[in-house]
This record gives sequence, C-alpha cells and structure tokens, in this order.
Amino acid sequence: MTTLETFEHIARHGKAQAMVDFLLRLTKQELLAIRPKTKALYREMNNWNLGNSRFPFERGPLLFLAGVACYSRKEAAARTFDLPWNFQHQHPKHDYGHWELLLQLLQHTRPTWLTDWLLRVTRSSPWQVIGYSRLRQLADAGLVEYDAWLFAQSLAQQLNAYSRNTQQQNQETTADVLRFLQTDVTLLERDLPLLFDFDTPVDSAAIYQQNEPHVTWLLLLPRLVESGHLERADLLNRCLLALRRDFRRPLLTWFKNLFLALTPTPTECLARQNEVVDLLAHPLPLVVNFALDQLKPLWTEPEFAAAPLLLYAEGLLTRQDVKTGLRTLFSGFEKLLKRDTTLAPLLASLSTTALANADATVQERAAKLLKTILGARKPLLSAAATADTTTNLCLYADFLAPAARMLLLPYLPGEEEDVSLSEAAVYVPQADFVPDISAATAIAPVRDWHELLFLTGQVLQHNTPADVERWLDGLLRLQSEFPKDYARQLHPYLVQALPWALKSKSEDETWTGLFSYSFGSNHNGQREMLLALLMSWYLGFPHLKVAAVPTHNQQYSHYDPLLRVEQQRLAAVEAALQAAGTPLPLLSTPTHAPHWVAPSVLMRRLLAYEDAGQEPNPADLCLALARTAVTAPEDVAAARRLLPLFHNPGLYPLLESFLGPSALTLPASVVAAKTIERSFTERLSKLIPFLRRPPATEPAASLTTALPWLWSVAARTQQPAATLPALRSLANYPGLEHAWQPTWAFERKSHTYYQKWNKERPVVTTSWQELVVSGNKPGLPLPSGLLLYSLHASETNAYSLWTLNADLPFLLTLLPNNADALYWHLIRIGCRTDDKESSSQTALQTVLQGLLAPGPVLTEPATLLLALGLTHGAPVCRAVALEALLAAVENGRLDSATLGEALGKLLAAEFVPVQRLTDTLAQARAISPRTDDALRQLLEAVLPLLPATPLRNTRKLVEAYADVQGRTRRAVPALVQQQLRDWSSSATLKKAAGTLAEA
Repeated sequence: MTTLETFEHIARHGKAQAMVDFLLRLTKQELLAIRPKTKALYREMNNWNLGNSRFPFERGPLLFLAGVACYSRKEAAARTFDLPWNFQHQHPKHDYGHWELLLQLLQHTRPTWLTDWLLRVTRSSPWQVIGYSRLRQLADAGLVEYDAWLFAQSLAQQLNAYSRNTQQQNQETTADVLRFLQTDVTLLERDLPLLFDFDTPVDSAAIYQQNEPHVTWLLLLPRLVESGHLERADLLNRCLLALRRDFRRPLLTWFKNLFLALTPTPTECLARQNEVVDLLAHPLPLVVNFALDQLKPLWTEPEFAAAPLLLYAEGLLTRQDVKTGLRTLFSGFEKLLKRDTTLAPLLASLSTTALANADATVQERAAKLLKTILGARKPLLSAAATADTTTNLCLYADFLAPAARMLLLPYLPGEEEDVSLSEAAVYVPQADFVPDISAATAIAPVRDWHELLFLTGQVLQHNTPADVERWLDGLLRLQSEFPKDYARQLHPYLVQALPWALKSKSEDETWTGLFSYSFGSNHNGQREMLLALLMSWYLGFPHLKVAAVPTHNQQYSHYDPLLRVEQQRLAAVEAALQAAGTPLPLLSTPTHAPHWVAPSVLMRRLLAYEDAGQEPNPADLCLALARTAVTAPEDVAAARRLLPLFHNPGLYPLLESFLGPSALTLPASVVAAKTIERSFTERLSKLIPFLRRPPATEPAASLTTALPWLWSVAARTQQPAATLPALRSLANYPGLEHAWQPTWAFERKSHTYYQKWNKERPVVTTSWQELVVSGNKPGLPLPSGLLLYSLHASETNAYSLWTLNADLPFLLTLLPNNADALYWHLIRIGCRTDDKESSSQTALQTVLQGLLAPGPVLTEPATLLLALGLTHGAPVCRAVALEALLAAVENGRLDSATLGEALGKLLAAEFVPVQRLTDTLAQARAISPRTDDALRQLLEAVLPLLPATPLRNTRKLVEAYADVQGRTRRAVPALVQQQLRDWSSSATLKKAAGTLAEA
C-alpha cells in the first residue's frame, strides 16, 4: 500500500499506537502529502449529512494525532481542529495512554503553533483547557511558551480534573489536594496569584463528592493561609484589587466571599481603606455595597480619611441600584459630622444632591442629615452657605417624598393652591378613539422595481410588519414592471436567506434545489411563508409553495391559528402572480399607519374586484374587515358614498351594515342551515371528548360559504364587547354571540422532590402562586378558521409561546380594533408564573411596545399585561411597561381603576413583591399634574385590595400614595381611609397610615 493508503487504513481501523509509530517514520515531504487527506477525513467526520457512512467520531483522536504531525499554523487555526477529550485530563476511562503518545509525537515534531493553538482552543471553550499538570509538562519540555492567561485558566480548572478522575476521590480528598498544592512551590508563587488577575472559572470549579461537601477553591485558599503557605495580607490585597476589575458578577461574588472568609479585622480594613474606597466607583451594586459594609467599623477611627470617600460619594447619591448602600452611607455621614463638624458644608451639598434619588428612604436619610445641619443650635454653616443650601432645596421640592418633605418643611417655601390648575389636572380616560386617517399617516406605496428589490432584502433580514405589507402590495402592483432578468437579481437575496443550501451554487443548481425544496414541520412562521413566496417568484411559479409550508401542530411546537389565515392570504398572492394578467391588490394591506385600512380605500379595492369580475379571497377580506378603521367617521362617510356603486348581492348588505351609522345587525338570510354532517358532529362531540378539541380547519373555499363567518368578524370588529344574539344561530362558540372574556385568578401549586444524598434536607417542597386564566371552554369544534376572535379560545398548549414570539409583532397588526383574544391567549400561556423566562419576557415586551401608540382605552387583558409588566422580575420589562404607562396617560388610554384592581390582585396574592411596584411608580411621580392624578386614582384602587396584615414594603406604597395625594390635593376616599385605619395598628405603618387616615 502507498503512504496515503496506509494512513487511511490506520485512521479507519488502526489504534493510536500504530498511528504514532507510522507518523514518526515519515519524512517531512511525506507528512506534507498526508495533510490534504487528514483535512478531507476531518470534513467527512463533521459532515452529519452522510449519516452512518461518515468517518466515525470516536476515531477523532487518531486524526488529531495526524494533524499535530502534519498541520501548519494555518490548518491548526481551523475551527474543527480542537483538543479531544482523551488528551485534556488524566482519566482512566477515556485515556488509554493517549497523552504519552501525544507527548512523544510533540517532542518529535515540535510544532511552533502549539501555544497559539492552545490559546485559541481555550478561548473558544474554557472546558477544553488542557490539564494544569500536563500544561506544566509541556512547558518544562519547551513545547509551549509561558502564557499567564492560559496557565490561570488551566489552574482554575484543576479541581474539575480531580472531580473527573474517580480514582482520586476518597474521604481524604481535601487533605490530598492540600498536600499537592503545598508541595508545588511554582504553583503557589507563580501561578496561583494569576487567579486574581484574569477572568477564570475559579468560582465554579470543584471536586464533586457524593456523600461529602464539595471541595472548592474557596475552601482550600483559607486553609493554605492557615498553614502558612500563602500570605494573608497578600491575599486580602489581591481580593480587593480583583474586585476593581470588570469580571463576571459570579466571579466578583467569589472574590468578595473569599475576602470575608479570611475574616479581616478592623485594623486590617483600616490599613486598606484606600483600596476599599476605590471600589465605590464600580458599576455593580454588589461591589459598592460590599465596600460600604467594610467601611462601617471605620467611620469613627481617627486614622480614617474622609476626603477620598466624599469624593466618590457624589457619584453614588443618584444611583437607583445601590439603595441599601446609600442608607449605610448616610449613617456614616452622621458619624463623620459628629467627629468633624467642618465637613458640614460638604455633607449638606451631598445630602441636597441625594434628594434627587427616587427612593423615599434615601431621601428621608438625606433630609434627616440636612435637618441636623440646618437646625443645629450652634450654626454649622455660614450665612451664605445656609442661603445656598435653602435655595437648592427649593429646586428639589417637587421630587420630595412625604417623609422627606415633612422633615424639610421649615426650610421649603409655602405653596399656594391654584384651584383652576388642580381642576384642569384631573385625569379622565378618553371617551372615543378616532384613528388618524389622513395624508399625514398615509403609507407610501413602493415606487418602482429598484425599491421593491431593496425592500426584498429588508423583508428577509428584518421582517418588520410594515415592510412586509408594502412588499406584498408592490409585488402585485408592479408585476408588469419586473425586468426580464429579475430572477438573477433575486439570487443574492435567496443565498442570504438560505446560505447552507445555496452558497457557492450556480444559478442552475439553485433553480434545481429550490424547485424540490421542502420546509420542515417545525419552526415555520410568516417568515417561512414569505420565503416560499419568494422561491415561487424566483422559479417563475412552476408550482405553488406557500400552501405546502407545514403549519400543523407538533408535540413541542404549536402554531398560532392566525398564521393559518395569513397562509391563506399569501397563497392567494402566489396564485394571483401565477395567473395570467394584471393581479388585483390585496384588500387587507394597510393604507395608514400604523396598520389601518381606510374604509374608503377598502371600497375602492372591492369595486376594482367587481369590475374585473373576480371574487375576493375570503381570508384576505376577513383580515381587511378586522383592520378597517370603523371608528373614523369622515372616512367611513366617504366609503358610504361609494357603496351605491357596489352590486355584489352577498357583500353589499354586510358592508352597508358594517359602515352604517348604527350597530351592525345580522340578517336572517346569511344564517346558514346546519348540514347533516355538522349536526351529527356536534351531537357526537358531546359523547367523544377528542372531537371537542377544535381542529385546525381551513377557511371556506368560496365567498358564499364564508359569508356567515365574515359577518361575525365584522360584527365583533365593530362591537368588541357587545352581546350579539343574532350570531347565536351560527354556532355556540366563544367570540360569536358573546365575546371571549375569560376570568383570571391565582392557585397555590407545589412540587416535592427527594434528595437522598442530602442528610439535612432529604425532602424538599417548593410552592408558588400560578396565574390561571379560565373561561367558557368550547364544547364543539371550531366551525371556521376565519373566526379571528374565536381562534384562541381553545389554544392552551404552553409550547405555542416560543413559536409565537417570532410572529407576535405581525399578529398584533392583524387585530388593531380588538386584540383581546390574542392578549388573553398570551396571558394564559406566558404569564402563569413570576419568573424571568426569556420567551415570556420577549412576548410581554412586544405587547407593551404596541401600547405606546395612540388607541382606544386599554381593555382588561391589555391592562393586566401592563400590570404584569410594571411588576415583572426583569428590569427591562418594567422599563418598557413604565413607558407604556406614561404613554397611556398621555394618550388617554389608561383606565386607572382597572389597572389598580389588577395590581391589587397581583400584590394581595403575593404573586409579585410590593417593592417592584413602588420602585417603578417612583419614577413616574412629579412628571405632570395629569400623571400624578392618574397615579392617585391607581393607588386608591390598589390599597383597599391589600390584606389586613401588611405585606412587606407596604409602607413605601402608602408613602407613594401620600406623595401623589399631597400633590393633587384630593380627599382620601372612605375605602382607603378604612384600610389605613386598619393598618395604623402596625408598627411599620403607624406613622404613614395614621397621618393619611385623618386627612
């Protein structure tokens, strides 16, 4: 056999020893000859499309040995050339002498790229770092250069190496590891200090033992200090220096815990006061609070220097994330003032700055210190400094919480009540919402082919709803302007969308691949449907692809039912482009921002269909009705003037009633008689449970059969919450006669699991509150897929949440008049618990961002989502919810009482902590008199719903109410007064509640 044949035979069938013996015999030219074959076998091993015929993955170590022998620096930098598990650590189960063979090969070839390669592998995955002992062995042999970062990573993982080696675990593991560390001088003096200089996994490395405590670096390092092998002073200094670095939060926590594990004395802290004070500039509250805790015993020490601390303090006073530390800081300020009264001017200036902090407790501490300075019997400030301080206090008067205002009242100017201003500041939700259907909000159509081509890339990359609708409109309207070579111009966009399938393919290969391309059964949404439409366009519509995109539910993915209606609409676009002649525009593409269809434009489009003798697509017309701005009176009147020109016998009565001045009524002529099959199915479903689950039915094939369901959509669009008895004869299903309006409540749930290895807690029970949405569960199958306001009544599967997120921004645009069903669906599947799960967090942010725009008064589900956002565990959700709250007040969309009731139920059930709500609302106070009055109404609805036994931080909620009540100068309602009287017996609420109860 030739050299290449021998090499491949050993790689496929031989052992590692045979591979090393073979490589050691080769000359440099022969090693260069096997390099291409090694690369080819690597590609074959990583090509999962080959199935069982690919190179076995378990024989990867042999290819790795070959790569070490023949690769240059360029090949070694390839992403696939990694360190196999067999060579990383000494492990009898996985290491069959591989390390000795690798070391023998390295000493023979001595690759110059070895150090850089180890750095690349470790940076790509810290778990691939080579064992510390083996790295030291390579360095001692001169095979790798000393790199501080690499040695730090390897040493940090050394405990994991012990954990992987089962033979080294016994009852004396801690003592064995300590003896190993104590005898290695190089490790202690050169490499161990590196753990404090680099971001390493030292915080998570451990030797895991089944029946004994885990052995961690946090346990070993204090032991090394006790034995005298590490200097205590040096370790304390390194911990403080490490806390100044930009490390991960868990790693900073580890350094903090190590410092505390050494139990430093006040004398030791005083000697390091400069290093501790420097930590006050750190951006993380964890480090700042730790530093302030270490300074607590030092305030009264004569050797403590206050100047550096006061310099850093100014940057802390307005931070909202270090409230606990600021309280500690003001306690220290009081001690500094007693020790040195010459600091009074500077402390007064810092306290005045702290009044801008949104936390009421921080304001109270600052006000208390200011009152001490300004009210001292012996003046601590000069007359000029006192005047400046009083003047500055007036600048913060509007931001003061009740407790701070009470303390500083003697130094604040008197306020005169402006009755006219107070009356004008009363917040009242808007009565009716009128969409802006004017030239200012009109959506500009796509101008020409070049803009359509550019928009194609935007749709594929960003998939924003507005761009998608303009693209669909331009695709139909500009068909006659397509250039002859439009497919060639579309090719780069398809490669961008499907790089794994089309990259480096010719146009002929692309055409063949796309012709037979089929979408998988998972993760399909509007983007995949648009991609299918783009493929058909590129191919010239040899066959229709949009309808072939699977949207049937799988075990772990449930598609939103609105997607199937959108699929019907896109399939109609595809069919129109395939047919000869000029296609007509879609009825449902928005004409005015954000997603409204002007009634007059809808009528003109329907007239164009009638003139062409073409029947509208039922799904397209259904979505058009849902998007129509029926509350825009001027444009509705313009549409009614066009109505006499329309002669469709089925649609004319619907449009006449839909656009009429009075409420829509359903005529008896459109009530379809039940077929024998439908009557039989309804009766049978009462006996057979699985028939009660509404299947994913397709929309009606013709406009005539879909007409009853179009009437129901039009009626529910025009009258979202009304009872419509005329729809009772269509079907007994939520969203027809009665709007789907579930109820929500809380249930206490628990889970018990056993941990036999834990002798202290063998049985663990966790409990939590769960928000449960319950409503009239459908007892019959869904009669039609066009019932937009009924589709979600039976969708309860939680797996639909993560598939919903990608399409939620688009789905919200389908129901601008009445999105309650989609809101309830989202609450039911995504807001059941108070956690920070990413899918529910993303969905909630998407909905809240949609509430920023003008619109009708928020309904119950929209208000509940706003309440959940204001109290969410993720700060980003609370920030978006606060913006939505302020926008709702500005646009008159907020129903303060409904929001207060929702928040009261959330707090009373202890579903969320009170602290989150108080922190969020604190940022909304004193913005405007109208906002203050809306917050007053909100809190007046919250407080009576809270339990008689005060929840934690209820005092802050009462103080927030006292603040807005004082600003708005309104009387305290009787229900709120009664609740405050009940709370007055509580020690924590006696002062705050008692004052308000008497107001």
